Amino acid sequence: MKNVSRRDFVKGSGIAAAAGATMLGLAPCAGIAEEAAVPADFVMDAAKADAKWSFEIAPEPIPEDAIADTQEADVIVVGCGTSGLCTAVSAVEAGASVILFSASLAPCSRGGSNHATHSKIMEREGIESYDVDRYIDRERYIAGNAIDQKKVNLFLNNNEEAMNWLVDMMDAKGVAMTLESSPKIFGPDDPLYTPIAAHTAYDDENAPGGGQPLIVAALADIFVEKGGTLIYGMKAEQLVRGGVPNGTTGAVEAVIASSLADGTYTKFVGKKGIVLATGDFSANKEMVRKYCPRVLPLIMSEGNNYDAGRSMGGLYKGDGHRMALWAGAGWQRTPNTPMILTAMMLASDPYINHSGLNVNINGERFMNECTGFAFSAEALLLQPERTCFAIWATNYAFDRAAWQQRGAWNVADLTAEETLASWERYAEFGRYTKADTLEELVAALGLPVEETLATIARYNELAEKGVDEDFHKRSDELIPIKEGPFYGSAIRPSLLTVLGGPRTNADLQICEDDDTPIEGLYCVGTMIGDYYNNTYTFLVEGLNYGSCITFGYLLGKKLAQA
Repeated sequence: MKNVSRRDFVKGSGIAAAAGATMLGLAPCAGIAEEAAVPADFVMDAAKADAKWSFEIAPEPIPEDAIADTQEADVIVVGCGTSGLCTAVSAVEAGASVILFSASLAPCSRGGSNHATHSKIMEREGIESYDVDRYIDRERYIAGNAIDQKKVNLFLNNNEEAMNWLVDMMDAKGVAMTLESSPKIFGPDDPLYTPIAAHTAYDDENAPGGGQPLIVAALADIFVEKGGTLIYGMKAEQLVRGGVPNGTTGAVEAVIASSLADGTYTKFVGKKGIVLATGDFSANKEMVRKYCPRVLPLIMSEGNNYDAGRSMGGLYKGDGHRMALWAGAGWQRTPNTPMILTAMMLASDPYINHSGLNVNINGERFMNECTGFAFSAEALLLQPERTCFAIWATNYAFDRAAWQQRGAWNVADLTAEETLASWERYAEFGRYTKADTLEELVAALGLPVEETLATIARYNELAEKGVDEDFHKRSDELIPIKEGPFYGSAIRPSLLTVLGGPRTNADLQICEDDDTPIEGLYCVGTMIGDYYNNTYTFLVEGLNYGSCITFGYLLGKKLAQA
């Protein structure tokens, strides 16, 4: 077994980031971004504090004589992900003429969890609706109550109708759907309970939980079949407000886009509205530094990866966000919310952290490990080099009650023998480190031997007592590290996306700083402002895609009827 030091891990591609990406069906990205340097003589003053960031400064307006073509429809949708497609299909189905264009060359998707509090699939599978008030209130409190509850209620009151609308379309297209598994480790009375309510598509190549490509491909087909116009390879550049590109008064009546093939400009005029559904800004370091600075070190990409699909560490550069700002939009009031996670492959259940021993690079235990993987990722942001190491023993496979697979809600648990065999495979691949003794394991991980062995001894002492006096972890997850071979793996947080953006009201209108709606301008999807705060918990699994479906469905109908 090749030894991997912690320094090699931090500087390299990252075992845990790659591992988490693998379990999610995501392609790992090489390299870890360094934070942009601040000049040594930099001194903040009032002028600098009030200065605009470069992304806030509008470019020169695209002149009318540079526009090669003009196209018109009732509704113009920018972006071919789940939210944009749901908006477009809903609008064209309700009788509107719709043009959807996208910088991507195909429909966009990542993952595959779509939340609904109830649906015909839940009825089919015999899954009762959960206590919605209780668990949505939990999300609200985790967010510090600093979210727009009007938009939350818009989702709660309409998501079942929207999900059934989607399910009927998928049925007609032959796309199979089921419900996704959720952690069994946390029962209904546990603060980390995750109800079974994430709807997912699947086939032989896309497992449950990763089937969003099937949904968006079907939606794109349906949109065209219903008479919509779909254009790929077209990048939005500037909004036309009050008749002026990048204008800041009046109504937004058009969006100018450039062809990625030849650079020519087309103006798309929306008689009833322009809908931005352009994704996030996680690949724009400047925007992340201003709006979500704590995840800046996790950015590994600075390109507009329009066709990247499932990737980690930065996706889009905030094209829609910047256009909205140039047209006079305000920004959401809360800091932007990241989706961050740790490696799912190390966990005994989906969406949780490795619940055995975790130590930081100094060999110290630093948290109650039995938690969701979003919360463990947040804890890692506070640790040196944002890195920790999971350490466990062969007996761990047998001393736990069950090992749950990620997939359909009713998939069989893995046996201890199957779990142990998976560890062996990961060790052969180099994702886990395996050793016959704890001394060898700790040295191979590049951890300080004396300090780490003392931490393991203390952990085993607590496990024998059955009481975690140090971090109060539940006793059934306090399993001693005693029977070799022993295993270890580095863990780092990975950035999936950054949520939020322009100020958005409950009618999904983009607004100015004083909450005045900008006539003719709307947004859906991850762009919506003040819908999340603090961290994306994954406890209401699929809430983001569920909201993309619900808000797209509602907005499309509304615009068609305007």
